[in-house]
Amino acid sequence: MKKIIRLAIVLLCIGMLAGCGSKADGGTDAVQMKDGNTLQTVVDRIEDEVGIQMSADIDDQLFTDLFYIDPEADVEEYAGKMAMSMTSADNVVAVKAKPESRQKVLDGLNKRLADVQASFEQYLPDQYEKSQRGLVIEKGDYLFLLIVGETSEDQEKAQEIITEAF
Repeated sequence: MKKIIRLAIVLLCIGMLAGCGSKADGGTDAVQMKDGNTLQTVVDRIEDEVGIQMSADIDDQLFTDLFYIDPEADVEEYAGKMAMSMTSADNVVAVKAKPESRQKVLDGLNKRLADVQASFEQYLPDQYEKSQRGLVIEKGDYLFLLIVGETSEDQEKAQEIITEAF
């Protein structure tokens, strides 16, 4: 059991270091999802356990317009849901970037996070606070945008769900 835990820690460290390296594609093939997990199951589980207000699936057009990412050119696969209400900052997006487009996808998710933060800066303080807790998580070529939950514990639960999937 200790060996499995050590291996998991090593793999997580490799994934974190991949984002800091100077390698052109920045990704790593060492990070893989556990059997039975998909990007869609991760997003669905976050929606079920943490919640997304008035959620709707993110389609190719929304992905391009709001997340600045070309799903055909830059992504192997993705899944996502966002609130379709002007009164909620909820966004959950999971992306497996093509290795050569990893940085572009990362930049797009960070830009979306900044856009959501700016949109609630002078409007709905609770949603602004939620957006301030938002973050982009990197696991090799897998990238996640999380803006969810009413509390920091909700955000931590969403992060746990992602960690458990790998």
